[in-house]
Amino acid sequence: MNQSTPVERPRGRRPSSEGPALDRDRLVRVLLDMARSGGIDALNIRSVALALGVSPRLIYNHVRDKEDMLALLTDEILRDRMPDLSVANWRTRLRNIATAVQRAYRDYPGSAAFILSRSANRLAQPNALRVREAIFEALREAGLERNRQEEMLVLFSVIVLGNVVVAESLPSDERNMAMARARVETAFGRGTDMLIQAIELGSIGGPA
Repeated sequence: MNQSTPVERPRGRRPSSEGPALDRDRLVRVLLDMARSGGIDALNIRSVALALGVSPRLIYNHVRDKEDMLALLTDEILRDRMPDLSVANWRTRLRNIATAVQRAYRDYPGSAAFILSRSANRLAQPNALRVREAIFEALREAGLERNRQEEMLVLFSVIVLGNVVVAESLPSDERNMAMARARVETAFGRGTDMLIQAIELGSIGGPA
């Protein structure tokens, strides 16, 4: 009895056991859906692969690790809510950025905390980089030197993203809050105005 010649698998072909082909758009859609419903803290390579019905190895074709995957996710969240950066007045531009960022991340629990904890990191994601550069440009127009710009970027991150983090922690029952919900929400709204006042003061002078 003649032995059959083994069929050689073409190099580079994905094994069928790894599930359907995975492109970046499909990965992003699933990440957004999972983050909106369960928050980003529950996301990891294995859980996302399970939701996609693919081998975890396929996800590594698009991201290096979990950190990279969450960075991709938060940048996609921002892409759908990019602020208007075309207005001439630097104060209006900063308000636009603050409003857009808060609206973007409040629908995805844990996303603001993820970004805030990495706010001093070097950015590679395009939308986050574009927003950061827009903030620096506004601060330059406000008359701040580079060291002041960096200080104000830190304050901006804490105020804008911190508001989202605090909002996520508010109990649903106002009776469990130490103050009225309306008071807390009013404080959120004042944060950007206080920041702009601090920027104006920082542009006047003082020790660098």
